[in-house]
Amino acid sequence: MTATSAPRQTPAAHRTDAEITELVDQLTLAEMAALLGGSDVWHTSGVERLGIPRIRVTDGPAGARGTSFTGKASANVPCGTALAATFDPQLVERIGHLLGLETRSKGARVLLAPTINLHRTPVGGRNFECMSEDPYLTARIAVGYVKGLQAEGVAACVKHFVGNDTEFERMTIDSQIGEATLRELYLAPFEAVVKEAGAMAIMTAYNKINGPFCADDKSLITGILRDEWGFDGIVMSDWFGLHSTVEGILSGLDLEMPGPPKQRGDLLVAAVEAGHLSTDDLRGPVTRMIRFLDRLGAFEDGEPGEEFTRDEPVDRALLRQAAAAAMVLLRNENAALPLSAASLGRVAVIGPNALPGQIMGGGSAFVNAVHWSAPLRALQERLGSAATSGATSEETSGVTFARGCQTHRQLPSPSRDVHGPITIDYFTDGLDSYRRGDSPTLTEPGRGFRMMWMAPPADNVSETSFGCVVRSTITPDISGDWQFGTTAQGDSRILIDGEVIVDDAGGKAGGSFFGLGKFEHVGTISLEANRTYEFVVEYQRTNMGLFASFNIGALAPVHNDLVLEAVDLAAESDVAIVIVGTNDDWESEGYDRTVMDLPGDQDRLISEVASVSKKTIVVINAGSPVTMPWLDQVDAVLYVWFPGQEFGAALADVLLGDVEPGGRLPVTVPRRLEDTPAGEHHPGRNGVAQYREGRLMGYRWYDTIGREPLFPFGFGLGWSTTEITSAHISGDRLIEVTVTNTGTAPTIDTVQIYAAVERSETDRSDEPAQKLVGFEKTPLLAPGESVTFAVCVDPRSFQHWSETEHAWIDRDGAKTLRVGRHSRHAAFTLPYVPL
Repeated sequence: MTATSAPRQTPAAHRTDAEITELVDQLTLAEMAALLGGSDVWHTSGVERLGIPRIRVTDGPAGARGTSFTGKASANVPCGTALAATFDPQLVERIGHLLGLETRSKGARVLLAPTINLHRTPVGGRNFECMSEDPYLTARIAVGYVKGLQAEGVAACVKHFVGNDTEFERMTIDSQIGEATLRELYLAPFEAVVKEAGAMAIMTAYNKINGPFCADDKSLITGILRDEWGFDGIVMSDWFGLHSTVEGILSGLDLEMPGPPKQRGDLLVAAVEAGHLSTDDLRGPVTRMIRFLDRLGAFEDGEPGEEFTRDEPVDRALLRQAAAAAMVLLRNENAALPLSAASLGRVAVIGPNALPGQIMGGGSAFVNAVHWSAPLRALQERLGSAATSGATSEETSGVTFARGCQTHRQLPSPSRDVHGPITIDYFTDGLDSYRRGDSPTLTEPGRGFRMMWMAPPADNVSETSFGCVVRSTITPDISGDWQFGTTAQGDSRILIDGEVIVDDAGGKAGGSFFGLGKFEHVGTISLEANRTYEFVVEYQRTNMGLFASFNIGALAPVHNDLVLEAVDLAAESDVAIVIVGTNDDWESEGYDRTVMDLPGDQDRLISEVASVSKKTIVVINAGSPVTMPWLDQVDAVLYVWFPGQEFGAALADVLLGDVEPGGRLPVTVPRRLEDTPAGEHHPGRNGVAQYREGRLMGYRWYDTIGREPLFPFGFGLGWSTTEITSAHISGDRLIEVTVTNTGTAPTIDTVQIYAAVERSETDRSDEPAQKLVGFEKTPLLAPGESVTFAVCVDPRSFQHWSETEHAWIDRDGAKTLRVGRHSRHAAFTLPYVPL
């Protein structure tokens, strides 16, 4: 079954309430406690005696990884910000179907996705996983995602409920958010996926909200989520995000993950026996767990199945379409894009993100991608390759390449062009047995130098004390001083031809692997080009925590100024395509960025290339906004986010005009970090994050206070121009709009509706001047063609949350609906009078 096949509907409950009650009645106290905690990292607990199965869960939202970070390959979909940039819930629903099939291929029935926290600040480390700064756009995209996913018989576990908007002190920070702000912004997407998409599971956030931890907050879980919204699924903790035994049960939290549980299990039994809880307190969550398993058909499926890889041509085509649909054209002077392949001469592809390109961010969203389309390789295939090393080429046509600069935060993985085949020897008793000369417990081929285990590497290898030896070769392509580095959760060292180059024993934790691993240790060795060296990594698991992990990096010597090499190449070419951005070193779970600037010498690279190039096209490959001090120097700017596994092919489609970039900005791009609503308040102080900007987040702040951003929310260009030629209110929630293609090329556009309420000049409240309440994409319009269609607007367009009445009430003041193409454009302003 492919992602475009007829969807499999989520199974209806097979058991009546009376049958589930009878099953609950048969459970012992210990069995009830067991069902409310995981059995291991990725599985819930079952009760074999009564035929209650366990199920497998797996990380999303950029794919369905399965139980291992280095296991079976998976489809890698565009990141959350990219999905929101499509402004296309129907397309995202198709992605949801694909992810449902991917989840099933990993033997799982729950995908820990989507992530629908908001982009409160552009430097949030996990922004790429989230969707937008706007709750309405986030809600519409998330509803599509959840509907598609759950139609394949897979539960969406929507996260993180609520206020986990940055990574700073995320395990302990108290996010202090006013009631109106919480309701109108941060809770709104969760409400939509519960009420409209029927989300079957919710994951609580690590942080506190106005005092209590989210997993202990009865007012959130029971009061709002269950009683008010009618949520009938399960609520689970984030991994190690439950901090109590009694309070977590009373709050309504059903499942502690991972297992074995830290707050439940024997502690839960003891709490009941001591009278702090009753068995009746456990019946509610146990009943919900059993009903959840029943709805998923887990009783019929039995134990989780084997994991395997899907790789269907139809899936690759959909991901390629989605990646292009997310790309946002921000600048296009003198119709620099699209490029004409027939008239192109020498093309310089420049930049650190050209090869291999960054397809996803870092952290738990990582998947072992089944395919990786690199921008440089895709352009070479489309245009022909003159060289891959740049300025020294004597070719006069084709595609040449120069990296331009280094951007690593930690040393990058050794290139496949440099290292040989990899094998891994596992020793169940650790490296002591290896050094005694014992035979390995297991030997298997390796796929890279980044390893992470959240379970035993194999059935016969100890989870807690194993060691491994990774063997390969290194054949340098450049002579000189090479750097090698390791970050690990455990002890690791690197040996080259038997010489210890790096040994991190005794190193401090906090610098890698979600803050649980050590800071990077780096060593240097002089190597000769074209000579092959034995390359060995020794790793010993320690008791540093949940994970066992290490990452090995290597950096070749740099003898020349990489920027100047790129400039020389650009000067000799007809067009320079400069592909820059961040990577999973800079945008990752576990920490935030501290600046918006592009890392390394990328700003200098762009500026100096633009000074000599006939035509400069800048492609920004990042999950969040970056500064652009060179903007006026270049001909075109294309923002591509982290676009998933089909990055290169989709980029070539857009650059060469096969496909129009369909994206619109799901976030405001500020001129500088100081010009952002939360700039004065992030990251927080003394364990508290004050959300003092209130409801003025993102474009709402810029539009209300009159601050000019670099690019406004909702902005994006196409291959042609359009005009909204008419707009009128045709019903209480419908705006009828006509759009005409006024240019010379086929194009699409995205009509956006903003609700505005008149504010007085002295109004100092955090009521936004306007907010997005509706949007719709046009079909592809031929030159001169018009289309008329209806845009449905949010029923709460002119309501706000009253903190005195604790209810949604109508806003005072003259009301209008602004019809335009982005938050700073209004083709029509329609007075609104409720019918």
